[in-house]
Amino acid sequence: MDGQRLTRIFDVIDQLAEHGPQTVTELSSRLKLPLSSTHDLVKAMVEARALHCSGRTYGLGPRAVRAALNVMDAVALPRVAEHHLDLLVQKIGFDVYLAMATGTRVVYVSRHAGRQRVNLDIPLGRSLLLHSTAVGKLFAAHRPDVYRAMFERERPQLTPQTRTTQVQLDRDLAAIRARGVSVSRGESLRGVIGLATPVRAPDGSLIAAVHVSALRNSLPSKETGAVVAAMHEASLAIENEIADPAVA
Repeated sequence: MDGQRLTRIFDVIDQLAEHGPQTVTELSSRLKLPLSSTHDLVKAMVEARALHCSGRTYGLGPRAVRAALNVMDAVALPRVAEHHLDLLVQKIGFDVYLAMATGTRVVYVSRHAGRQRVNLDIPLGRSLLLHSTAVGKLFAAHRPDVYRAMFERERPQLTPQTRTTQVQLDRDLAAIRARGVSVSRGESLRGVIGLATPVRAPDGSLIAAVHVSALRNSLPSKETGAVVAAMHEASLAIENEIADPAVA
Protein backbone atom coordinates (compact mmCIF):
# COMPACT_ATOMS: atom_id res chain seq x y z
CA MET A 1 0.00 0.00 0.00
CA ASP A 2 1.41 3.39 -0.96
CA GLY A 3 1.77 6.21 1.54
CA GLN A 4 -0.87 8.39 -0.09
CA ARG A 5 -3.56 5.71 0.16
CA LEU A 6 -2.67 5.05 3.80
CA THR A 7 -2.96 8.77 4.52
CA ARG A 8 -6.40 8.83 2.90
CA ILE A 9 -7.55 5.91 5.07
CA PHE A 10 -6.61 7.83 8.21
CA ASP A 11 -8.26 10.96 6.79
CA VAL A 12 -11.53 9.04 6.37
CA ILE A 13 -11.31 7.62 9.90
CA ASP A 14 -10.53 11.05 11.37
CA GLN A 15 -13.43 12.62 9.48
CA LEU A 16 -15.96 10.02 10.63
CA ALA A 17 -14.67 10.00 14.21
CA GLU A 18 -15.03 13.77 14.47
CA HIS A 19 -18.24 14.36 12.50
CA GLY A 20 -20.10 11.04 12.57
CA PRO A 21 -21.55 8.97 9.69
CA GLN A 22 -21.44 10.52 6.22
CA THR A 23 -22.24 9.68 2.62
CA VAL A 24 -19.56 9.09 -0.01
CA THR A 25 -20.42 12.47 -1.53
CA GLU A 26 -19.92 14.23 1.81
CA LEU A 27 -16.61 12.48 2.40
CA SER A 28 -15.45 13.29 -1.11
CA SER A 29 -16.30 16.97 -0.66
CA ARG A 30 -14.80 17.37 2.81
CA LEU A 31 -11.60 15.47 2.00
CA LYS A 32 -11.32 17.04 -1.47
CA LEU A 33 -10.99 13.64 -3.15
CA PRO A 34 -12.50 12.47 -6.46
CA LEU A 35 -15.88 10.82 -5.93
CA SER A 36 -14.81 7.59 -7.67
CA SER A 37 -11.64 7.33 -5.56
CA THR A 38 -13.59 7.94 -2.37
CA HIS A 39 -16.12 5.26 -3.31
CA ASP A 40 -13.38 2.70 -3.99
CA LEU A 41 -11.63 3.58 -0.72
CA VAL A 42 -14.69 3.27 1.53
CA LYS A 43 -15.74 0.05 -0.22
CA ALA A 44 -12.35 -1.49 0.60
CA MET A 45 -12.59 -0.22 4.20
CA VAL A 46 -16.06 -1.78 4.60
CA GLU A 47 -14.71 -5.11 3.35
CA ALA A 48 -11.93 -4.83 5.95
CA ARG A 49 -14.56 -3.97 8.63
CA ALA A 50 -12.85 -0.65 9.31
CA LEU A 51 -16.13 1.01 8.28
CA HIS A 52 -19.75 -0.08 8.30
CA CYS A 53 -22.44 0.93 5.82
CA SER A 54 -26.01 1.82 6.79
CA GLY A 55 -28.07 2.75 3.78
CA ARG A 56 -26.06 5.43 2.00
CA THR A 57 -23.99 6.51 5.00
CA TYR A 58 -20.71 5.16 6.32
CA GLY A 59 -19.52 5.10 9.92
CA LEU A 60 -16.67 3.61 11.90
CA GLY A 61 -16.69 -0.18 11.88
CA PRO A 62 -15.72 -2.66 14.60
CA ARG A 63 -12.04 -2.85 13.64
CA ALA A 64 -11.67 0.92 13.78
CA VAL A 65 -13.44 1.05 17.14
CA ARG A 66 -11.27 -1.73 18.58
CA ALA A 67 -8.18 0.11 17.36
CA ALA A 68 -9.43 3.29 19.03
CA LEU A 69 -10.02 1.41 22.30
CA ASN A 70 -6.51 -0.03 22.12
CA VAL A 71 -5.11 3.46 21.64
CA MET A 72 -7.14 4.77 24.58
CA ASP A 73 -5.89 1.86 26.66
CA ALA A 74 -2.35 2.72 25.66
CA VAL A 75 -2.80 6.23 27.01
CA ALA A 76 -3.86 4.62 30.26
CA LEU A 77 -7.27 6.08 31.15
CA PRO A 78 -9.06 2.72 31.44
CA ARG A 79 -6.07 1.37 33.35
CA VAL A 80 -6.06 4.38 35.66
CA ALA A 81 -9.80 3.98 36.26
CA GLU A 82 -9.78 0.20 36.79
CA HIS A 83 -8.78 0.19 40.47
CA HIS A 84 -11.17 3.00 41.38
CA LEU A 85 -14.10 1.39 39.56
CA ASP A 86 -13.41 -1.97 41.23
CA LEU A 87 -13.56 -0.19 44.59
CA LEU A 88 -16.82 1.45 43.54
CA VAL A 89 -18.32 -1.96 42.69
CA GLN A 90 -17.31 -3.25 46.13
CA LYS A 91 -18.96 -0.25 47.75
CA ILE A 92 -22.30 -0.17 45.88
CA GLY A 93 -22.68 -3.70 44.47
CA PHE A 94 -24.04 -2.65 41.06
CA ASP A 95 -22.56 -3.01 37.57
CA VAL A 96 -20.13 -0.19 36.77
CA TYR A 97 -18.89 0.94 33.35
CA LEU A 98 -16.39 3.46 32.06
CA ALA A 99 -17.64 5.32 28.99
CA MET A 100 -15.67 7.49 26.58
CA ALA A 101 -16.35 9.37 23.35
CA THR A 102 -14.68 8.67 20.03
CA GLY A 103 -15.61 11.72 18.01
CA THR A 104 -19.35 12.08 18.59
CA ARG A 105 -19.86 8.39 19.35
CA VAL A 106 -20.14 7.36 23.00
CA VAL A 107 -19.07 3.82 23.90
CA TYR A 108 -18.35 1.70 26.94
CA VAL A 109 -14.64 0.90 27.21
CA SER A 110 -14.65 -1.23 30.36
CA ARG A 111 -17.15 -3.20 32.44
CA HIS A 112 -16.93 -4.09 36.13
CA ALA A 113 -19.53 -6.66 37.22
CA GLY A 114 -21.37 -6.09 40.47
CA ARG A 115 -23.10 -8.46 42.84
CA GLN A 116 -26.52 -7.32 41.59
CA ARG A 117 -25.98 -7.74 37.87
CA VAL A 118 -28.09 -6.23 35.11
CA ASN A 119 -27.62 -8.32 31.97
CA LEU A 120 -27.73 -5.57 29.34
CA ASP A 121 -25.42 -7.41 26.91
CA ILE A 122 -23.93 -4.21 25.47
CA PRO A 123 -20.59 -5.05 23.81
CA LEU A 124 -17.69 -2.78 24.60
CA GLY A 125 -17.15 -0.40 21.70
CA ARG A 126 -20.74 -0.36 20.44
CA SER A 127 -22.22 3.11 19.96
CA LEU A 128 -24.73 4.07 22.64
CA LEU A 129 -27.86 6.08 21.92
CA LEU A 130 -27.29 9.67 22.95
CA HIS A 131 -30.88 10.66 23.77
CA SER A 132 -31.90 7.80 26.04
CA THR A 133 -28.77 6.71 27.94
CA ALA A 134 -27.34 8.43 30.99
CA VAL A 135 -23.83 8.58 29.50
CA GLY A 136 -25.11 9.77 26.12
CA LYS A 137 -26.98 12.66 27.71
CA LEU A 138 -24.03 13.48 29.97
CA PHE A 139 -21.74 13.96 26.96
CA ALA A 140 -24.46 15.86 25.09
CA ALA A 141 -24.86 18.19 28.07
CA HIS A 142 -21.17 19.12 28.12
CA ARG A 143 -19.96 18.79 24.52
CA PRO A 144 -21.54 20.87 21.75
CA ASP A 145 -20.46 18.42 19.04
CA VAL A 146 -22.21 15.52 20.79
CA TYR A 147 -25.26 17.73 21.39
CA ARG A 148 -25.52 18.48 17.67
CA ALA A 149 -25.05 14.80 16.82
CA MET A 150 -27.90 13.84 19.15
CA PHE A 151 -30.37 15.90 17.13
CA GLU A 152 -28.91 14.91 13.77
CA ARG A 153 -29.51 11.22 14.48
CA GLU A 154 -32.69 9.22 14.90
CA ARG A 155 -34.16 9.27 18.41
CA PRO A 156 -36.39 6.20 18.69
CA GLN A 157 -39.09 6.00 21.37
CA LEU A 158 -37.75 2.93 23.19
CA THR A 159 -40.07 3.08 26.20
CA PRO A 160 -42.88 5.37 27.38
CA GLN A 161 -40.23 7.26 29.40
CA THR A 162 -37.91 7.99 26.44
CA ARG A 163 -37.47 11.69 25.71
CA THR A 164 -37.34 12.44 21.99
CA THR A 165 -38.18 16.13 21.51
CA GLN A 166 -35.68 18.97 21.72
CA VAL A 167 -37.70 20.69 24.45
CA GLN A 168 -37.65 17.58 26.65
CA LEU A 169 -33.99 16.84 26.05
CA ASP A 170 -32.83 20.43 26.53
CA ARG A 171 -34.61 20.41 29.90
CA ASP A 172 -32.82 17.18 30.85
CA LEU A 173 -29.42 18.49 29.74
CA ALA A 174 -29.84 21.70 31.73
CA ALA A 175 -30.63 19.61 34.83
CA ILE A 176 -27.53 17.47 34.22
CA ARG A 177 -25.30 20.55 34.07
CA ALA A 178 -26.89 21.94 37.23
CA ARG A 179 -26.75 18.73 39.29
CA GLY A 180 -23.54 17.18 37.99
CA VAL A 181 -25.14 13.79 37.37
CA SER A 182 -27.11 12.25 34.50
CA VAL A 183 -30.02 9.91 35.22
CA SER A 184 -31.95 7.66 32.85
CA ARG A 185 -35.00 6.09 34.49
CA GLY A 186 -36.30 3.41 32.18
CA GLU A 187 -35.61 5.53 29.08
CA SER A 188 -33.64 2.82 27.26
CA LEU A 189 -34.99 -0.30 28.98
CA ARG A 190 -38.05 -0.66 31.16
CA GLY A 191 -37.18 -1.09 34.81
CA VAL A 192 -33.49 -0.17 34.43
CA ILE A 193 -31.91 2.93 35.97
CA GLY A 194 -28.73 4.41 34.55
CA LEU A 195 -26.56 6.93 36.41
CA ALA A 196 -23.53 8.75 35.02
CA THR A 197 -21.01 11.13 36.59
CA PRO A 198 -18.33 13.07 34.70
CA VAL A 199 -14.59 12.45 34.64
CA ARG A 200 -12.74 15.60 33.62
CA ALA A 201 -9.26 16.34 32.33
CA PRO A 202 -7.08 18.86 34.18
CA ASP A 203 -8.34 21.56 31.78
CA GLY A 204 -11.94 20.85 32.83
CA SER A 205 -13.04 19.12 29.62
CA LEU A 206 -15.17 15.99 29.82
CA ILE A 207 -13.10 12.93 28.88
CA ALA A 208 -15.06 10.02 30.35
CA ALA A 209 -18.03 9.01 32.45
CA VAL A 210 -18.55 6.61 35.32
CA HIS A 211 -21.80 4.75 34.68
CA VAL A 212 -23.88 2.55 36.97
CA SER A 213 -26.76 0.33 35.85
CA ALA A 214 -29.30 -1.04 38.32
CA LEU A 215 -32.75 -2.57 38.30
CA ARG A 216 -35.28 -0.04 39.57
CA ASN A 217 -36.55 -2.35 42.30
CA SER A 218 -33.00 -2.89 43.60
CA LEU A 219 -32.18 0.83 43.88
CA PRO A 220 -34.88 2.71 45.81
CA SER A 221 -34.97 6.48 45.30
CA LYS A 222 -33.88 7.09 48.91
CA GLU A 223 -30.61 5.19 48.23
CA THR A 224 -29.79 6.86 44.92
CA GLY A 225 -28.06 9.81 46.59
CA ALA A 226 -25.54 7.57 48.34
CA VAL A 227 -24.75 5.73 45.09
CA VAL A 228 -24.26 9.01 43.22
CA ALA A 229 -21.98 10.30 45.99
CA ALA A 230 -19.84 7.15 45.69
CA MET A 231 -19.71 7.61 41.91
CA HIS A 232 -18.55 11.22 42.29
CA GLU A 233 -15.87 10.01 44.70
CA ALA A 234 -14.65 7.48 42.11
CA SER A 235 -14.70 10.12 39.35
CA LEU A 236 -12.68 12.50 41.51
CA ALA A 237 -10.14 9.79 42.35
CA ILE A 238 -9.66 9.09 38.63
CA GLU A 239 -9.28 12.81 37.91
CA ASN A 240 -6.71 13.21 40.68
CA GLU A 241 -4.65 10.32 39.36
CA ILE A 242 -4.79 11.70 35.82
CA ALA A 243 -3.59 15.08 37.08
CA ASP A 244 -0.87 13.58 39.28
CA PRO A 245 -0.05 9.87 38.83
CA ALA A 246 1.97 10.03 42.05
CA VAL A 247 -1.27 10.10 44.06
CA ALA A 248 -2.09 6.51 43.03
